[in-house]
Amino acid sequence: MLAGCWLPEGPTCYYELIMNNHMILLCHAVGPIYITLTAAALLSIVSPALNSLSSHGKTRLLSNKCHGNNNHESVCCSLYQRIRNFVLHSNYLSVDKGRFIDFYAVGSIITTITIIFNYLKWSGINTTTITEHKHWLPAYLLLIHLVRRFYECMWVQKSVSTSRMHIAGYLLGVIHYLCLPFVFIPINQELEQKSSSIVESFIVSMGCLYFQYQQHLHHVILGNLRPNKTTSSTGEINSYRIPKGGWFDFVSCPHYLAEIMIYFMLAVLIQIQTDTAMVQDEESGILYQIHAQKHFIVLIWVSTNLSISAEKTHAWYISTFGKAYPRRKRLIPFLW
Repeated sequence: MLAGCWLPEGPTCYYELIMNNHMILLCHAVGPIYITLTAAALLSIVSPALNSLSSHGKTRLLSNKCHGNNNHESVCCSLYQRIRNFVLHSNYLSVDKGRFIDFYAVGSIITTITIIFNYLKWSGINTTTITEHKHWLPAYLLLIHLVRRFYECMWVQKSVSTSRMHIAGYLLGVIHYLCLPFVFIPINQELEQKSSSIVESFIVSMGCLYFQYQQHLHHVILGNLRPNKTTSSTGEINSYRIPKGGWFDFVSCPHYLAEIMIYFMLAVLIQIQTDTAMVQDEESGILYQIHAQKHFIVLIWVSTNLSISAEKTHAWYISTFGKAYPRRKRLIPFLW
């Protein structure tokens, strides 16, 4: 048997080694990828083009409606402007928002395959490693989250027929969920595992499940606002109603707040289980530190992205319902 291989020596074993090397490479790549995505999200705050590409659902509907009010300008605009408008606003370069389900399908499949692959690998190499199941809690909790979101997209959430997202935003979502498993699954054992308290891991895990439950409750509230998928010639704006109950009494986007807290709990769980202290000599470089802190990097990415989405959604509620909309914060109760 080859060193580090849990299969009999032969072509299959070499294939396993190649797969393992690719997974380790992805594990090291996700940190820089999420830093890039975070930078792009921040740029969308000041870039109208990136803002249009990242908008989806009702916020994209409103953006396209405002853009359509300038028809008299489109006659005189340059060829470049026409191409730009087509790229940013055309439905030919958008997909149904119901395709959000693809994100969670991809994430669930990749996470499951990676868990199985690494379970077999580490149980074959070192049977004592696999017995420390608490080090796999982030992976299990992530899988629960992804499967639940797949279920909600299928049976709970209801998008109107004109609710769209740009193909660029769709591809960005696919990239996110392709990379996500390699943040929370212990692909390799470079980072020393702490003998963390089972009580600590249990408390943080229960916190993660609590926020998953809260997110589900608020997705149910949103889903119940539109019991049927109807079609309206006015762009479906009138099909939206003001959500009430639960955390909606305090913020406009409690489901975003719950998602941020889910990732926060996952990051804390990895932190209390992994010794990410700086390694001496050549391993103490910036790339190693990015790899060691990738769970917090993805938390920053999720928080940044959802905070921007919360700002857009809150502005849409105020623009659509005016004075009828209750006084609420955007994302954080009593603060913002």
